[in-house]
Amino acid sequence: MAGPLFEHRHFARLAEIIADMPEEGLPSRDDIANHFAFALRGSNPRFSYDRFEAAARGKAVNGRDTGKQSSRKKQPR
Repeated sequence: MAGPLFEHRHFARLAEIIADMPEEGLPSRDDIANHFAFALRGSNPRFSYDRFEAAARGKAVNGRDTGKQSSRKKQPR
C-alpha cells in the first residue's frame, strides 16, 4: 500500500492559505480557487496558476486533469 499523499507540511501550508483569506463575507468558489492558486504559485516551478484554477472550477485542461465535479452536494447559503 502506498504512503499518504499529503504530509503534515502540506496540511500546514493549506491551513496558512486558509488563515490568510479575508474574514468578511462568504468567499465564492472562484475567490477560493484564486486565493489558493495565488498562494501556491511558488510551491513548484511547474505549477500552473491557470490550470489549477480551471481544475478547481471542474474544467479539464489536459489529460491529467479529469474535470470531475465534486460529488459533495452544495451547501445552502
